[in-house]
Amino acid sequence: MLTPSIRRPTGSSVTKMNHRHSQPRGWPLPIVLSFVLSAQSLGAQQPERQDTLRISIADAVALALRESEEIAAARAMVDQAASQVTQATSAALPQLTTSVTYNRAIKTIFDDIDFGPPDDTANGDMGDMFADLPFGRPNTYIANLQLSQVLFAGGTLGAARSIARHFRAMAEDQYLEAEYELTLQVRLAYLNAVAAQSLNEIAVQSREVSAAHLRQVESFHQAGTASEFDLLRAQVDLDNRDPAVVQTANAAELAVLELKRLVNIPADRPILLTTREGPDMIDLDEQVLAPLVEERPALHAARENVLMRQAAIGAYRGQRFPSIRLSGNLGFQAFPLNVTPPGYSEWRKDWWIALGVNWTLFSGFRISGEIAQAQAELQQAKAEEAQLREGLEVALAAAMAEYRMARAQIQARQQTEVMAERALELADARFANGLSTQLEVSDAQLLLDEARVNRVQAMYGYIRALAQLERLSGGRLQLLRFQ
Repeated sequence: MLTPSIRRPTGSSVTKMNHRHSQPRGWPLPIVLSFVLSAQSLGAQQPERQDTLRISIADAVALALRESEEIAAARAMVDQAASQVTQATSAALPQLTTSVTYNRAIKTIFDDIDFGPPDDTANGDMGDMFADLPFGRPNTYIANLQLSQVLFAGGTLGAARSIARHFRAMAEDQYLEAEYELTLQVRLAYLNAVAAQSLNEIAVQSREVSAAHLRQVESFHQAGTASEFDLLRAQVDLDNRDPAVVQTANAAELAVLELKRLVNIPADRPILLTTREGPDMIDLDEQVLAPLVEERPALHAARENVLMRQAAIGAYRGQRFPSIRLSGNLGFQAFPLNVTPPGYSEWRKDWWIALGVNWTLFSGFRISGEIAQAQAELQQAKAEEAQLREGLEVALAAAMAEYRMARAQIQARQQTEVMAERALELADARFANGLSTQLEVSDAQLLLDEARVNRVQAMYGYIRALAQLERLSGGRLQLLRFQ
């Protein structure tokens, strides 16, 4: 089972000599992504502009999902697939159409033929015979109501509807995958920006400590208790920290720009990252994750693709069978002497019903070619599903290995930072009492900087591993919980 194992902060670094070799209790410093400064110190360093956007990691994900073009395209694909299901279903339902036509004759071939009046005895019954026929009539109204129903189509209609349903299910799974992938990208970009800002804070704080130490050495040198070598060493040590400040500041700016790109925030608008607290330490069981990986939407989409290809074979084979259609028509015609629509009694009825059979006896091997192509596409879909499953299994093993390594590194780096802080305290005290040189203080400060950087990187690696595992579970396992 997934059982969280939470370690609580217990205080700051060791301040007594007899604590030098003791093990720290729990987390010696707050579990924060910066590992150095709190959110308040970050805000105090740079005054916040009025147009600054305060954004948490949850806000960033929600904004990205709402504004992303990729998500909009995936959502449109789902709507398109749903419409195809409707179209495939409509082909199996009755089709009812109606039409009304009015025809005004300008000149006809019957204009020069005189059949005589209906009671003309000279022409016999000729006038009565053609009196009610539509030949040469100036006004004609025709109305039709047609009904058509497919009775048998060789299984093509059912196969088409099955294809549409599988395509819709595949589109829905791909939409979920797009959401999960974008969520992972935004989370990692956000946490990378936080980590980059934290590294910059470490560099700035390290330079401030070096500057304060230089002032101390200058006062000792003026008092004659520090040598010129110590003074030069302190000045060089301070100057050597400037490139790190510039580099980390540039890296932090680039990381924030990447986050803005994913979230669709204007590049010139300042933002303040409010999520600073990292996740709790948890124990993961690979046996819990493995079944969740098997239920990934990506695998579901691959399975739906296989089923869709199977249904396509059935649709092509159905073309070898005859199709039977039942049709009916209710026709009405009227021939008034003027353009005024006729009354009910003036309409003449033409009603009929028909049963039609259509059978393609020879298609020039077209159907055989379509079936062969569908079978090849089915084999390809099965191979892609197997390849995806193997890739997810490898990704799960790699993510679990990264998680275990990152978790072990956090515990080790935490203890290393405590010892480095204590070593710097001792070096400062020895130098102030004239028992060591500036070189020893510089080395201790450098070791502390490395320990802090390593811990930031270890925590970021741990969070990245959790994010990857959460992504592999298809979002069903919530591992990253931020305040």
